[in-house]
Amino acid sequence: MSVQASSAQPLARLRIEHISKNFEAVRALHDVSFELQPGEIHALIGENGAGKSTLVGIITGLVSADTGTLSLDGTAVSFRNPLEARAAGLAAVYQDPNLFPHLSVAENIFTGQYPRKGLAVDSQTMRRDARALLTKLGFDLDVDRLVASLTVAEAQFVEIARALSSDLRLLILDEPTSALTPGEAQKLYSVVARLKEEGTTVVWISHRMEEIRMLADTVTVLRDGGHVKTLPSSELDDDAMIRLMVGRSVALEAVARVDALGESRLSVRGLSVPGLFDDISFDVHEGEIVGVAGLVGSGRSEIAQAIFGLSPNLLGSIAIDGAAVTPKNPRHMSERGVVYLPEDRDAEGVISTMTITDNIGLPSIKRLNTFGFMKPKKERELAANQRTSLSIKGEVTDLVSSLSGGNRQKVAIGRWLATNPKVLLLDEPTHGIDVGTKAQVHDIMRDLARKHRLAILMISSDMQEVLAVSDRVLVISRGRLAADFDIADATQERILAAASGAGLKEGAE
Repeated sequence: MSVQASSAQPLARLRIEHISKNFEAVRALHDVSFELQPGEIHALIGENGAGKSTLVGIITGLVSADTGTLSLDGTAVSFRNPLEARAAGLAAVYQDPNLFPHLSVAENIFTGQYPRKGLAVDSQTMRRDARALLTKLGFDLDVDRLVASLTVAEAQFVEIARALSSDLRLLILDEPTSALTPGEAQKLYSVVARLKEEGTTVVWISHRMEEIRMLADTVTVLRDGGHVKTLPSSELDDDAMIRLMVGRSVALEAVARVDALGESRLSVRGLSVPGLFDDISFDVHEGEIVGVAGLVGSGRSEIAQAIFGLSPNLLGSIAIDGAAVTPKNPRHMSERGVVYLPEDRDAEGVISTMTITDNIGLPSIKRLNTFGFMKPKKERELAANQRTSLSIKGEVTDLVSSLSGGNRQKVAIGRWLATNPKVLLLDEPTHGIDVGTKAQVHDIMRDLARKHRLAILMISSDMQEVLAVSDRVLVISRGRLAADFDIADATQERILAAASGAGLKEGAE
């Protein structure tokens, strides 16, 4: 780490001045300047590809800037790696925790700075100090547990405790509540408020407008690698933030249906997997979007996975267009017109090291080859058609790893749409993507249902999304169907009441 005195200026916690960064021909950041103040919660927002991750990487030493400077509490700094940044009091916690799964909670908290007794690690002191940090944060965790056994929320809490093991001055939280239950999120909000009171600066990166309104003192907007505005949050409503992020107004609102639904396309009766969910029955009709709401861990995803043939010990019955189907495996179900897009698109939805063409062609490989030989021209045409229809930004020869999160999701959708499915199972289809791309995905879903007559089952934790896109809403609570609402009767309050167990099959009669 290099440190040098800066000229006399009013002290900001972090002063970001004229930061630019290019990755070959791609301009990631251009002349970005703004300040973070001590003891504030500062929201950093922008579409995927706006430059947020690159800026965080520069602040924490993961990436070096091409030009520009950083000043921490009045002193110019340049970190060579995250350990140097952490030693100076800067730390980042990402939506996918970066911990060592086969080490204990205590060992992860003090990685790189183990207390020692002579040459040996002082395990007793390490465990005691780890307990003290977790207690300070209000987290009840056994410091001897292996990180591999933790939930996502617990792993995030360990990362925050690890950040606090140094003299923390700036904490960056990247989409911190994306995988948390409402209760876990509330606990995190309390921790952030406590850190603010103690003078720590918190950078909150999120696509969730309600969190920004509730938490942030100041909002900085990035767009296309440039700094757009830094303003007090009190001066920005949702629409103003969205306009600054995407350059236009984007309303995530319901669009009235004008066409009638068709016959039942997916029919589920008495579906059960012991220990996961029990006695689930519903229909999704041709041209219909059915939203599935419920708390994390309620069994929502497991129901879709079972329909797609991913669960053994499945009980009950499934019919596609009136014909009984027993799910054997995903290939068996996809051949019958049922496809599933998982929540973790990077690990399960796409193959990032392959091109857009290869990804889109993979599920259609049977009809793209003759006697075992692929037909490259047909594969390219298939990919080009999906790229155009879904407005995927990138050439069909580009690696999927080079795309933004929203465009990777479009590739994941496109690879299955190329198989001409009848039923589309979507698990958190807009998880982690910006509001502009989210609106595009919603339009794609409506188009698939209303023009192409697909039956869509959409699992989502985003209540605004459920209410904006669905024709009907199923609510799952503790593995049971707690409510089945027509969208005209669905409200956020009724859905949350059913999800928390206040109702049982309300609206189903």
